[in-house]
Amino acid sequence: MSVSAESAAPTVRLPTCTFDPTGLCPTSDWRDLSDGGYSEVYKAKLLGMTVAVKAATSRKKTSCESMMREIRYLRQAGPHPNIVQPFGAFYEGDKLHLVLEFARHCLRSDRVARQCDPIIVMAGVVRALVHIHGLGIIHRDLKSRNVLVSHDNRALLIDFGLACDIENDTEEWLGRTVGTKKYRPPEMRDACSAHPSMDVYCYGLMVEKLVRQRRERVSSDDSPHSDAGRHERCDCRLLQDLAQQCTSREPSERPSAWNLLARLQRYVGDGIVRCETERECVPLHAGLSRSGAHDPGPSRSAGGSAVESRKRRRESDDKPIEDGHGGRRRQRCADDDEADGASSQPARGPPVMADASAISCKGVPGTGK
Repeated sequence: MSVSAESAAPTVRLPTCTFDPTGLCPTSDWRDLSDGGYSEVYKAKLLGMTVAVKAATSRKKTSCESMMREIRYLRQAGPHPNIVQPFGAFYEGDKLHLVLEFARHCLRSDRVARQCDPIIVMAGVVRALVHIHGLGIIHRDLKSRNVLVSHDNRALLIDFGLACDIENDTEEWLGRTVGTKKYRPPEMRDACSAHPSMDVYCYGLMVEKLVRQRRERVSSDDSPHSDAGRHERCDCRLLQDLAQQCTSREPSERPSAWNLLARLQRYVGDGIVRCETERECVPLHAGLSRSGAHDPGPSRSAGGSAVESRKRRRESDDKPIEDGHGGRRRQRCADDDEADGASSQPARGPPVMADASAISCKGVPGTGK
């Protein structure tokens, strides 16, 4: 009995979860990084690589909702060099954890603010805003604490727990007053609906703080007549001018994230040029067919013809090969109430993998579900 190549072709299913939380080191080896209102963040190892693990805290009932929302928006934002990348999410017991890309430094630190390249870092932050605003996502909690800085001055925007989607979220969530009080734009206090200009206002306040920190460095480290001192003053003048525009009380008078990025890029002599050629976006999971589009291998027909199989393979090779990595990297928090005394506690069951796309958002404010 012959089996045709078409009927023998396997059905390739898209992966629902590619992250294996058992690759994380034991909870007892996690080290505290920070403790926020909704989560606790730890430093851990994933197969020998340093990662950050963010765990929903039990102190607030809405902490799990906030983390679910963060997973949702990180997934929606997708890979970006200036947005922290998630490797995976999982439950351990009833605790939700998110494993994220690790960066050692935070812009909140005076030392980091004074030693980093301010133009490169702030251009990275606004580059992230250009990306998420283009997707209709508003961060709503932009501040120096939520910007990490890698060793090469690459800024990473983190903490999307208060973000919103202006196209799909409920009116109540879009008009909710959220974020750090001193960073809230005037219109948010009036319960206005979320808008990209809100993030721009917060960006301006963050730049103002950075400039103050940098000026303290100039006054103490650099001679006013040195080349470093002159460059520093030029950088600070530009940033101060941008901050003033961004913090205008009228949202319509604030520049867009795109205009901010274009100005910063021109300042460093590397303007932005958009390609006018028509391009079609291809999802990264497009290489995984749902209906057996992959080469089925040698034919098992009665004639046993491998020639036809090789011919099909050559025809397939003429087509573009696309990346099949459909699963998004997810990284984030680690939470274990009993981390300090883990060695004395009875062993718990193995962690349960939770695909970010499969975690239910039912009941989460802003999801409309």
